[in-house]
Amino acid sequence: MSKFFIWMIPVFFFLACAKTEKDSHQTEMGYDYFPVVVGQYRVYAVDSIIFNNSGAPDTLSGQIKETIVEKLGEGNSLKYRVLREFRASPNQAWQPNTVWWIVKEDNRIIQTEENLKFIKLVFPVKVNTDWDGNAFFDDRTIVKVGSENLEFFKEWDYQIKNIGAESVNGIAYDDVVTVEEANFETSIELRSSTAKYAKGIGLVERKQKILDTQCITCTGSWEEKAEKGVILSQILIDHN
Repeated sequence: MSKFFIWMIPVFFFLACAKTEKDSHQTEMGYDYFPVVVGQYRVYAVDSIIFNNSGAPDTLSGQIKETIVEKLGEGNSLKYRVLREFRASPNQAWQPNTVWWIVKEDNRIIQTEENLKFIKLVFPVKVNTDWDGNAFFDDRTIVKVGSENLEFFKEWDYQIKNIGAESVNGIAYDDVVTVEEANFETSIELRSSTAKYAKGIGLVERKQKILDTQCITCTGSWEEKAEKGVILSQILIDHN
């Protein structure tokens, strides 16, 4: 055996161990639930019902495509640019909609949507972990939904509720983390938001009901008594 080959054995062994340790760390921390790679895209079917005081609710549907198009920075704090495109139906061309930003840190994922910054997920990913996902802005921030203004993020409190196999939109995923972003209800306000992230894919579903009413004596469902707000469904239908 040549001296060169003998010298290379520990090098190969070290590289193999380093890769195994890195992969193990990724799994233990839960980074795979929110993968961030340039060129990655996800397509969602989006359906919304928008309530307002001026008449019947408006129903809107379409598709959103999110593509990570650029990485900025080095080391443990990387910033990614996400191009979001919209189309009303599958036979239409994608139209640029907006740009979001993702910052990947050792212990959390920060996503900037429009002008609001959210802590979407924290690491390590464990059941019952909770955090202030809206820590970067006032939770009484007014958001315009349709023609109405409301405190969209009032009383939000993020918590990991479950990790395990789950079926979403008829597709079985081996490993999904469910994040309850909001679960607050009074006689006149409802704030409900849940996100599901599949390992190796990212967000596969988001469901939201953000509704207000002034009808204190109403006994019907929120869909019947809501005077302003939105019911939103976002379901993954394609990805690479």
